[in-house]
Amino acid sequence: MKKLLFIFFVLLTTAMFSQVRDSVRVIEIPASYANHIGEPLQVKKDSVYLFKTPEIFLVNKKSFLAIKNVYQSTINKDKMTQDLIEKYSATLRRNIDLERRLKINFTKTDSLDQVVYEKTQLTLTNTQRALDFTLNSLEKANNSLDLIEKATKRERRKRVFEKILIGIAGVGVGILVGVAL
Repeated sequence: MKKLLFIFFVLLTTAMFSQVRDSVRVIEIPASYANHIGEPLQVKKDSVYLFKTPEIFLVNKKSFLAIKNVYQSTINKDKMTQDLIEKYSATLRRNIDLERRLKINFTKTDSLDQVVYEKTQLTLTNTQRALDFTLNSLEKANNSLDLIEKATKRERRKRVFEKILIGIAGVGVGILVGVAL
């Protein structure tokens, strides 16, 4: 009878443990959970989990909230970075436009400088011609003055010679008159 009681006790114990196992819910985590994006799975107390993923990281609620806050602040920083990039891009586009306008202005200025240079060259050429004409006129005037000066000197010599001749003739007439009288 002891044996029978022992068998009955063993069967009863196994039946009880099998009932406990049925009341415990086994939650299976599939391998696809490794690629899961979003809120993590929350584990409950007194539950049995069967993980089919290669790795699982367990964190407590405080650590999870800290990681979540860091993630949220990173997202906010990404928005700030995005705003900063957009503003930098706008500034860069504006600077490129200003550079293009500056090149156009330089081209216009260069063309105006070219026109001014050509007009200055023309003025210089005309001034050179006028100076050449003036130099020719001055040379001709100098030649004329030389001719006039030579003619004047000749005329003076001629007058001096005539005066000398008249003086000699007057002396000669005076001598003749003085001898004749």
